[in-house]
Amino acid sequence: MDNAILVTGGAGYVGSHTVWRLLDAGRRVVVLDDLSLGHREVVHLFARVYGPEQFVFEEVNLLDREVLGEVFTKHRIVGVIDFAARSLVGQSQEEPRLYFDSNVLAFRNLVDAAGGIPIVKSSTCATYGNPGAQYIPLNEDCQRERLVTGAVTESQLMSAAVDFETVIDWYEAEVSAKDPRLGLNEEDLRRLFLPTNVYGMSKMMDELILEKTEGQRYAALRYFNVAGAHASGLIGEDHDPESHLIPIVLQVALGQREKVTIFGEDYDTEDGTAVRDYISVEELADVHVLCLDRLLNSGGSVTYNLGTETGFSVKQIIQTARQVTGHEIPAEVGPRRSGDPDVLVADSSRVKAELGWQARASLEQIIASAWRWHRLNPAGYRPVREERFNPFWGRWINIASGRDSRPWRGEVQAFEAGEEKPYDPDCYLCPGNRRVNGAVNPAYTGVWTFANDFPALVPDGYEVHENYGPYTARASRGVCEVITYGPDHNKRLSEMAQEEVEAVVDAWAEIYERLGKREEINYVLIFENRGTVMGNSQPHPHGQVYSYGTIPDLMVAPQLQVFTEYKKTHDGACFVCDANRVEEVDGRRVLARNEHFVAYVPYAAQLPYDVVMAPLSHTPSLLEL
Repeated sequence: MDNAILVTGGAGYVGSHTVWRLLDAGRRVVVLDDLSLGHREVVHLFARVYGPEQFVFEEVNLLDREVLGEVFTKHRIVGVIDFAARSLVGQSQEEPRLYFDSNVLAFRNLVDAAGGIPIVKSSTCATYGNPGAQYIPLNEDCQRERLVTGAVTESQLMSAAVDFETVIDWYEAEVSAKDPRLGLNEEDLRRLFLPTNVYGMSKMMDELILEKTEGQRYAALRYFNVAGAHASGLIGEDHDPESHLIPIVLQVALGQREKVTIFGEDYDTEDGTAVRDYISVEELADVHVLCLDRLLNSGGSVTYNLGTETGFSVKQIIQTARQVTGHEIPAEVGPRRSGDPDVLVADSSRVKAELGWQARASLEQIIASAWRWHRLNPAGYRPVREERFNPFWGRWINIASGRDSRPWRGEVQAFEAGEEKPYDPDCYLCPGNRRVNGAVNPAYTGVWTFANDFPALVPDGYEVHENYGPYTARASRGVCEVITYGPDHNKRLSEMAQEEVEAVVDAWAEIYERLGKREEINYVLIFENRGTVMGNSQPHPHGQVYSYGTIPDLMVAPQLQVFTEYKKTHDGACFVCDANRVEEVDGRRVLARNEHFVAYVPYAAQLPYDVVMAPLSHTPSLLEL
């Protein structure tokens, strides 16, 4: 792709909103993400909406220098916006090496691969550490002011798995030793005294790498908290685990948490709770694009603080969320966390003066956009797997958005008999081939069963709490498996020898018995999955298993009700026996019959391929068959 903007971490929260801004403006975008923190669903959305002419996704880890270099060779990149980083403060203290690798070494690789291409770096106000009240709101010169005045003379790093000197040693051995131009001088070391956590240190090191790389033009953007979601409601904030205040508050509103904990109410603020800056994610995306355009128009390197200059307290956040959502949102006061400052807000007057950017969205607007996202996506980007009651039909319908991620080979040319090969290297089900999720199929020689990679039912399905007017939702739980009939890609069930068919039926019985024994399973549905009419483009002979936690409403529950009512109203007669008799007497719709079974298109068939194959004697289950 030519004239493209590379966005690292573009499948993540702020990154995805920035990508949307670029795409919506007609820009070409290459997203680079290893999906360790980002969401594949975002990538799929952009690919479908904007197409390969405008959007390309590269699944790459920045620590892989060789593959990273290939991305820059493959695409003509004119600018970079970097969001690829880990950002949990607590985790950085417990796993400092993970943060050094992910945030420092990976970023150094990106700068090397970019070779002087302009970079907008999404940084953090955590580089300022814990300044005193006299420095609030924070301006861009606060770091050097504190050092010049002697306010900080030693590392402010709080208790972590390693000490300050160890992190510095990592940098010297793995960054400076490989490129002496990136070595740390006395002033650099003193600036690294300021952050109180390894996350802040790692971001400070990134800024130093930018400053020390000759010929590198950059914009470093420092900010505290970002919140909200895209106006469409299609992308938003989804972290696991969730540690950000506004999503946690909204999860309480949704009933996903019992309450929100306020960590202390003895701060030197108006209501006693800590005050922080919150920027709209869409406005944050805007300023990243503005800074990139400034660099592309030959602007020099800059560092900007981004914020509201006023901030909001924890209690203000909770109260505003109550007003926006209409929910009570229970809250309790817990102990104050060590090292939390009273007030942290940023002075963004410089970016306003130079670029005209200003955080204008109100707290109500930010929370309203976030609330819309969370209501529409109560499980975040997790595929929807639930049963929804259809009041027009009066039955529960299984909804599974994960089906959309299944491999689709599209419409294919019809082959002449015998033309299709027994092995297809592009088939996801052939022995030894790699499936979409990366798993490699074993070299199976007979029937092979495995857990569905994109299940419509899962045993640990999330709870559904929200009601939507006349609509209702409930959790959809169960187990889904795939049954591959054999290794031959070109041999359908109807073409198999009798002993091969018997092996398939034995597998059905084994699955029926194994899953049917599970306490949480109430119905095991086994069916063949063949042909585009079934929504299946996979020609390899296979079937599927849906083991439901409840009797499925779509077909089985109404059928059982009909059977029960028929028996009551027809002197104990069997519905299936009578249906078989009527169809055999008519004869026009009977497709096949032997001493054990009859197959027919029933009198009230909705579609011509609705075929009933019924036993001619009472058989309680597949095991008895």
